[in-house]
Amino acid sequence: MTEFMITLRNADGSDGVGPPRFLTFDDAAGPERMFDTEEWVLRLIATFPTAAPSREGDEPPRVGDILFLVHGFNVNHDAAKAFHVKCADALGAAGWQGQLVSFDWPSRGLVFAYLDDRSNARAAASALVTSGISLLEAAQKQNCTIDTHVISHSMGGFVAQQAFTWAYQDVPADWRVGQLIFVAADVDYSVFSAGAVSANSFANHAGRLTAYCNKYDKALLASNAKRLDLAPRMGRVGLPQDAPAFMCEVECGAVFDKVFPNDLADDLSPVTTHCFYFDQSEFWRDVVLTLAGGIDRSLIPTRVADPDTTLANRFILNPAGISATAYRTALVRSAVSPSIVPPAAP
Repeated sequence: MTEFMITLRNADGSDGVGPPRFLTFDDAAGPERMFDTEEWVLRLIATFPTAAPSREGDEPPRVGDILFLVHGFNVNHDAAKAFHVKCADALGAAGWQGQLVSFDWPSRGLVFAYLDDRSNARAAASALVTSGISLLEAAQKQNCTIDTHVISHSMGGFVAQQAFTWAYQDVPADWRVGQLIFVAADVDYSVFSAGAVSANSFANHAGRLTAYCNKYDKALLASNAKRLDLAPRMGRVGLPQDAPAFMCEVECGAVFDKVFPNDLADDLSPVTTHCFYFDQSEFWRDVVLTLAGGIDRSLIPTRVADPDTTLANRFILNPAGISATAYRTALVRSAVSPSIVPPAAP
């Protein structure tokens, strides 16, 4: 399968944020192909299935879903490609057949380069909209209906937050995504409070925001220390109490407990506690049902209401999971586009 990526790394390998380059590749280790913007968009749209035209003689419209993937801190270009393939495979295994598009910002792939990465993240942010989301929205005028979503990990969440908050300076503010997903977000939790500038921007540009968190996350504890403990990271402590209703939190600590017994948790590396989500089928099933968008967040069966709060937008990822049959039923009920293909019944 052809994979698609937008990279802002300089072609000569130098540091800093370069102009967007539009790439395709077949696997993480294989060669890349670069296209001009128009050709890349046409190739991307051509991967989507056609629906019946509304009138006889019309060109069949393209339909489906695009998910922009924004990687985190300490990720070089090769690692970004490998992360893309890993996520694409996991989404497909969970029944999602949309097109994943990586947004590869110039994280340096160096553990000691946190502040440099943060500076690059801020500089690259608006291109997520100008060279990604709004670009694909403009292409939809050419007889296609493709829903666009964003999933970000770690400092990629900071990229998304900056993009959603400040892209109005570069493009008209009429763009929108369906689902905005943060995983282990390396973002100040207070920007998600009702009335905050970023929270208002999220509401203006996204149908629903879902935050996956893990209270065992050591990497985000280190991130907070590097910022002189000025603000807790949302991916560790969760959404603030006053987060707007269109946001919801899915705490994943119970799944972490299941995968890594408590007596071993103190020995786990920060990377493991920060990235374990992407190896868990429970997480990917919840993500696919979120992307499908056809059932209310409170009815997604891969999660349960948090019993420790009365807030209606707080959930726990269920470590027990659900059966293949129950998951297939949920996909059928949730699917609103051909990007959801329920797995065959056992």
